[in-house]
Amino acid sequence: MQPRWFPLLWLAAGLLLLPPAALAGTPKPWTEVPEAVRQTVLARGGKAGQTVDLEPGTRQGQAVYEASVKDAKGRTVDLVITADGKLVGTKSDDSADAAAERVARRKQLLAGVKFSHPREITHPFLPLARLGQDVLQGHEGAHKVRVERTARPEQQKVFKINGQSVAALVVEDRTFLDGRLEEVAVDYFAQDDAGNVYYLGEEVTDYDEKGKVKDHEGSWMLGKDTQTPGLILPAQLKVGAKFKSEDVSGEIDETDEVVALTETVTVPAGTYTNCLKIKETLADGSVEYKYYAPGVGVVREMPADGDEQLLSHRQL
Repeated sequence: MQPRWFPLLWLAAGLLLLPPAALAGTPKPWTEVPEAVRQTVLARGGKAGQTVDLEPGTRQGQAVYEASVKDAKGRTVDLVITADGKLVGTKSDDSADAAAERVARRKQLLAGVKFSHPREITHPFLPLARLGQDVLQGHEGAHKVRVERTARPEQQKVFKINGQSVAALVVEDRTFLDGRLEEVAVDYFAQDDAGNVYYLGEEVTDYDEKGKVKDHEGSWMLGKDTQTPGLILPAQLKVGAKFKSEDVSGEIDETDEVVALTETVTVPAGTYTNCLKIKETLADGSVEYKYYAPGVGVVREMPADGDEQLLSHRQL
C-alpha cells in the first residue's frame, strides 16, 4: 500500500523529482558515469557510450542520474538511477497516452458502482471493519522491521466517487526499523455494494534517526493527485486475475495478480489455510508478495529483500 505525486512534484519510487521543465540535467560522457550506473543502464536496454544526465540534487546523499533507453515495446523511457546503481524510477514520454488509458480504466472500474456502507469492509480476505490491531514482524535486508497496523474507526475522511460522498475507513501503519519509528502511514479504504475494496489514498510521515519529521514522500490522495482509486481486492477472485491497487501515474503504479487461493501459511500468530497469495509488481519493476488469510487479512508480506510475518491479531 504503498509509492505519489503532487502537481509540481514527481515522486519516483521514493525519489523526489521536479518535472522535466524545471529539472535540467547535465549531460555526462559515458566514461564519467559511475560504473554501477552504467551497469544498470546496460541491463535495462541502454547502450555503452550513450550520454547520461547528472540531475540536480541528491537522494540520501547520492547523486542521481537519468538515461534514456527503449523498453520492450520500443517506447522511449528515462531511467532514474542513484550513483550506487539502484533504479528508483522510470519516466515515459507517452504521458498523454498513459493518461487516456487511466481514464478508460477508471470508467470501467467505476461503472455503476454504489457505496451504501463504504466503511463496512467485510471482504473475506480483508475484513477491516473488524480489525483492532495486527502486528507484523520480520526483516528487510539486515534490518529488523515491526509494523503495527491499527484501525482508526474514530477518524473519518470523505471522498467523492461518481458523485457519491464516500466515507473511508482509516487504518494506520506504524513502521519501526531496528526499534526506531521510521514511518507512519494513514491509509483510506472503502467497500462498494458488490464487495470490492478500494484504496483511496495515504498520508505518509517519515522520521529521521533523531525522531524528527523528515518528509511526507509517498503521500497521495484520490481527488487531489488522481481521479482513479486503487482496487485493493476485488470481490470475485480467481487465479490469474490482475488489477491495480495504485493507478496514479507512471511513477505511482502497482499491478497485482492473484497467484493462489489455497496457500497454507505458518507464522508466529498461527497456521492459516486456504490463503490468498498476491503478486505485486511496482512501478520500478520490483516484485513483492502478500498472503491474506480468510477472516483475518494480511498474515505475511514479502518485499524483495525481506519477510514480515503476523505476530498477533486482535479484532474489535
